[in-house]
Amino acid sequence: MFNIAIIFGLLISTTHYFSEVICQRCKTGKEYSPLFSFSAGISTTYIFLHLFPRFSIGAAQTSQYLFISVLAGFVVLHLVEKYIYQHSPEEKLLRELALEDSIISFIYHLFVGIVLVSLFSQSFTEGLLFFFIVLFYTAISTLPVDVPKFRSMRIIVASSTSIGVILSSFVFKSITPLSQPWIYYNIMGFIIGALSFTVTRHSLPHGKKGSPLYFTLGVVLYTLLIFFI
Repeated sequence: MFNIAIIFGLLISTTHYFSEVICQRCKTGKEYSPLFSFSAGISTTYIFLHLFPRFSIGAAQTSQYLFISVLAGFVVLHLVEKYIYQHSPEEKLLRELALEDSIISFIYHLFVGIVLVSLFSQSFTEGLLFFFIVLFYTAISTLPVDVPKFRSMRIIVASSTSIGVILSSFVFKSITPLSQPWIYYNIMGFIIGALSFTVTRHSLPHGKKGSPLYFTLGVVLYTLLIFFI
């Protein structure tokens, strides 16, 4: 499954690199495209109807303490962002947030690459569902910071998913739900927590922004896709 995983990993990395261009094309002035709401609907559905149930079943069979990893993923991102907002000078705030975003994005997509290989090794369908949600989330990011200015840094951050795929295939290839359940479900739990924070904090349009119709459409379509597949 390595060849399949590396192809999809490269697609995510390429999308990650061009995400700023994609976001700019999805905006009309200061208004968000309905695609942001559609993507948020898909992300929310995937978290609650697919990731959480799979994680809960695995954690229940392994240890209830694995749920701490979900909390950790959510709390860590919140505390890091809050610390930067409260302790960074105004003139350095956006730069600090951009650095935080780059570091978190690299770690998050590194874990994504590891999980992607594991899911494709279990089932092509499982891997494909995970791939589509990550692709949407990566392409249409609403984080309030800019991507790295230096091209070399953008390449490094964007390649994190592919690096995760390679590491998982050659270094962490034994990390599966059966062989290393503690490690596997801790990684998955952290991703769930981190994704829950970023979706609710940044992806869901606030106030009057966004399209309820497209959000609902994303929820309904991905719900049907999950249940039918």
